Amino acid sequence: MRKFKLPYRPIPDINITALVDVTLVLLIIFMVAAPMLKSSLDIEVPEAANARSTTDEGIEINIAKDGTLYIDKTKVPTAQFEIAFKQVYAPGSREPVFLRADQNVAYREVLRVIDILRGAGVEDLGLVAEPITGK
Repeated sequence: MRKFKLPYRPIPDINITALVDVTLVLLIIFMVAAPMLKSSLDIEVPEAANARSTTDEGIEINIAKDGTLYIDKTKVPTAQFEIAFKQVYAPGSREPVFLRADQNVAYREVLRVIDILRGAGVEDLGLVAEPITGK
């Protein structure tokens, strides 16, 4: 009896198992990392008893401890803040604006920024606070 050798032929199917495993691991990593990326600036907002979480998307204005202004994580010189904000925000837009100010920032600075935002036509302005945590 003679044995015949058949030529090697690769199987034309793709192994999906490894692809699905890698995709699920990446999905989990991004789900864990996404909330950490949202507030990467070191700003300690004050606590409030009735603060509530929101999932609304909008323009975020940050005032750091040293008075530095940020529009959506982009540092903006204080003198050019009004011009820079008007380039980002369209008058008559219904997009909400969230103001996050460090608890050590002077009240007059927060009011100055609010005045600029209202002058630019912002109607939906939210002040960001952390809920009070029990000790």
